[in-house]
Amino acid sequence: MSRLVAELPVPTDVKQVGTGRRRRSGQERLAYTILLPALGTVFVIVTIPFVIAVWQSMTSDDGTFIGLRNYSRALGNPLFFDALRATGLYALIVLPTEIVLGLGFALLVHRAVKRAGLRATLYVLAVLPLVVPPVAVGVVARLIYAPGYGVLNYVLQSIGITHSEIQWLGVSALAMGAVASVDIWQWTPFVYLVLFAGLQTVPKESVEAAQVDGATWWTQFRYIELYYLRPLFLLILFFRMADVLRVFDHVYILTGGGPGTATQLLSLYIYRIEFRFFDGGQAAALAVMVLVSISILYSLVTRALPLERA
Repeated sequence: MSRLVAELPVPTDVKQVGTGRRRRSGQERLAYTILLPALGTVFVIVTIPFVIAVWQSMTSDDGTFIGLRNYSRALGNPLFFDALRATGLYALIVLPTEIVLGLGFALLVHRAVKRAGLRATLYVLAVLPLVVPPVAVGVVARLIYAPGYGVLNYVLQSIGITHSEIQWLGVSALAMGAVASVDIWQWTPFVYLVLFAGLQTVPKESVEAAQVDGATWWTQFRYIELYYLRPLFLLILFFRMADVLRVFDHVYILTGGGPGTATQLLSLYIYRIEFRFFDGGQAAALAVMVLVSISILYSLVTRALPLERA
């Protein structure tokens, strides 16, 4: 019986399915083989330092295991909540401003600029702030806002708006606005580039049909273009929030966290704990808490604004 079954002809589609499975498995093995060096690099660069940071956050300076004591010390320090408050205020200023300005500029270029050469020029100009080192941006910003030799005070006095120097970096509210303006200048082009690319994916047939039906620009944006931009808003929000939690260079150069602790963001606070007070355990605990917080934030954002496919 088994011999008779073995001699029966195998259908062509069964042969193709078997061949396809073997081909797919071979392709998968090849893909994993190609990705193995990259995955190994990511493991070395990301995973191992994270494990070291977790271990350091639960040990003392001499390597003795102390559990969660560093976390309790970090949460019990009132300066931590000052840094958290300053970071939250900084995020509330820069994130909405960058999204609104970037979206407005993307819509303006998408609808008003039709020449490919001009669009390419605007693209290059938008890339320039992103490739400038943050240290250089901070130095130039200090030349603008610094008292005594700052360009902004000189211009305001020259045109008669003010007769005395404004302490842009010496008043809490003005200092936060100064450091936030630098971030807005440098990262609004990123929002513009991402949203402009998203607008190019909107089907022209849908837009033309809406225009034939008499849709206004706001209706067109709300019911058609916004649908395709929603996943990109999620991308922008997550990446920019991660950048806010690690911003350091231009804030350190402009204000050093001052006046007082008005602009001492979490990154500056962790830096001071580690390199000025030499408390590596508490600094590691803060770094781990920041990483866990951004992971939780990403989970909440993905639930509030799910990625939808067209």
